[in-house]
Amino acid sequence: MANHYLSWNVSKRFNLGLFESVIWTDSNNRGFDISYLNPIIFYRAIEFQSGQDAGNVIVGASAKYKINDNINIYSQFILDEFSLDDISGGEKSWKNKYGYQIGAKYYNAFKVENLLLQIEYNRVRPYTYSHNTVELNYGQFNQYMAHLWRANFSEAILIGRYYYNRWFADVKFIFGVRGLDFNDGTDNFSYGGDIFRSDKDRPFDTGVKVGQGLKTNLFHAELQTGYLINPITNLKLFINISYRDFNPEAETINTFSNSTVWFNIGLKTDLFNWYFDF
Repeated sequence: MANHYLSWNVSKRFNLGLFESVIWTDSNNRGFDISYLNPIIFYRAIEFQSGQDAGNVIVGASAKYKINDNINIYSQFILDEFSLDDISGGEKSWKNKYGYQIGAKYYNAFKVENLLLQIEYNRVRPYTYSHNTVELNYGQFNQYMAHLWRANFSEAILIGRYYYNRWFADVKFIFGVRGLDFNDGTDNFSYGGDIFRSDKDRPFDTGVKVGQGLKTNLFHAELQTGYLINPITNLKLFINISYRDFNPEAETINTFSNSTVWFNIGLKTDLFNWYFDF
């Protein structure tokens, strides 16, 4: 796998990013091709378009605009497959594999110091991140290298964070719709949500839309509050309450309605910053 990212500060307020990602198989025992270290953006993406089975390419763009010192808006767009005829045809082809994100952050919201509000919307079309050659999907060891909901979903997220002296509180709400597979012995088609299935298993080529298949509504709410005991070691006492509602339109042996509540209380310390893998 090779990834390239180009970030350009167009102005003091506007940042534009371009990125590409390429996954390929070691079918000819060449291992990692050192030529993929070429940093020219979109160079390898164009090369891979010449052969469908040569690799799985995703290209995209991101943008961030600072309205003022307190408000930022951001967005991201990914394109997994591009067919001009299918996009312009207006038939909602399965080849229209893309997703987008748009959001905003409001610091010191409503002139309340240390209050952060965030709103975000994500939408990814069916079959994005998947491939007709299963080994070329965007997953590794059964983990997803993109969104946790994989593809064929839309979600809205609301987040609020506040801290006062050593006290802190976080609240999060997620509202979403997913399209899952039935896998009930009668309907075994892939509706585009499971990236570990080949997109050859699709039931139709046109009329593809987000939420198709076993449409499932999700709601997640989370509240956390706590106290910073030791700033040097970042030792915190916290209480967390989470609620999750999973509500499919139909139930199967693997997919069924359920609601769960979690309550956690404990001590934690964040001694290190582990985010070195970007």
